[in-house]
Amino acid sequence: MEFEEVILVRVMESHESQELQQLRKLVLKLATEIDVKNMKLFQMEEKYDQASKALQRVDVENTKFRQEHEREMKRMHFMVLNSEKSKLELEIRTKEVELKAKEVDKRETELNSEKARVGALLCELEDGGSEVQSLEALNQILISKERATNVELQDARKVVIRILQGLSDVQGDVGVKRMGEVQVAPFRDACAKKRPSSDWELEASRICSSWQEKLGDPSWQPFKNEVVNGTLQEVIDEDDIKLKELKDAWGEAAYGMVVNALLELNDYNPSGRYVVSELWNYKEGRKASLKEGIEYLLQRLTTKSQKRKR
Repeated sequence: MEFEEVILVRVMESHESQELQQLRKLVLKLATEIDVKNMKLFQMEEKYDQASKALQRVDVENTKFRQEHEREMKRMHFMVLNSEKSKLELEIRTKEVELKAKEVDKRETELNSEKARVGALLCELEDGGSEVQSLEALNQILISKERATNVELQDARKVVIRILQGLSDVQGDVGVKRMGEVQVAPFRDACAKKRPSSDWELEASRICSSWQEKLGDPSWQPFKNEVVNGTLQEVIDEDDIKLKELKDAWGEAAYGMVVNALLELNDYNPSGRYVVSELWNYKEGRKASLKEGIEYLLQRLTTKSQKRKR
């Protein structure tokens, strides 16, 4: 049964990993295209705004010219009715009005040309917006698929962890580490030195269990915010009363063990504050990849198979 699970996980991990890489490349490509389209749309919107402002200015000036033209026509009519002496002035005014009328016609021509250009810009904006919406919709589909693939990979990771936990003789660089678990060894060493005549092993187990319970209490938050390398981070508050009592009573090793367990819980389960099993690379002291876990299980199977043949 173990062998079948391992083979299934390995096949699924290999297939999904390739598909995930392709999806990620496509998502990045689409994101770049969307950024380019958005930049182009932004530039077009700026042009459209400029064109709209120009149209507004032309409309205002056109209105002013027409109003002046009407005033001049009324004025000329008044001059004709009241005095023939103003004939010369009337002719001059007439020429001025004619010039202004030509200017109005010119402005109207420019206005119509500007309106046509704005219309073309609007059509282009509509086409570009539709294309961007299509790209964004496709991008969302790919992101959803990538998330689903990640869920499947996490499920495969849980299967590997469960198989490793079921093995009694796990020895190697890859295994399962219980993140946030307080180890009894530092307390055992401290009790052996401080209370050699008593049942120090039982005492060490009791103290270790007590600190594990303290770590599981979400109301205890021995952390503070500090700027580290220019970034605000949450770090251990060394002035916390309980931690200071721990160091004074049981030494640096026990203190370091509890602090490390606290940091692990803060990374892996800050809300629940309970121990979490993680696939771990003990050789390099880091979280192991799913591939490393599967390769380790396959190596075990190969070794067992060779021993059986002998």
